[in-house]
Amino acid sequence: MQEKETKAAYAPLKLDVSVRVIEPVKNLMGFASVKFNDCFVVENLKIIQGSKGLFVGMPSAPDGKGGYRETAKPITKEFREELNAAVLEAYEAKLEQMVERGSAGRGSISDQLKAGKEAVEQAKAEKPQKAKASRNAER
Repeated sequence: MQEKETKAAYAPLKLDVSVRVIEPVKNLMGFASVKFNDCFVVENLKIIQGSKGLFVGMPSAPDGKGGYRETAKPITKEFREELNAAVLEAYEAKLEQMVERGSAGRGSISDQLKAGKEAVEQAKAEKPQKAKASRNAER
């Protein structure tokens, strides 16, 4: 059976994001769920503090080879940027809400980001550096 390609006019995508802030674990700052057009949800997106700032990690599962494989992911760069922006905006709003409520132990957004950045730096410092083989090594 052959699929027909149609050029249908699509309604704008509605993204409803819910965020769960956690105490930073290394570079992991929280989790998010995203509901698309009130009909499909993707859970366990990770909010991660990277060396260039916050970003959204896609849900993943072990691949059986010691690594992980994304189980859901954006196909286009534009949608990845839209999803990233929506999740990070919800994360920052949640942090602001927590600060306004006087949530103990969370501090301010800058404290949260600083803690994440320090965790990343510490994780990098704890990693052993790989020894490079010398080109003149005896055989």
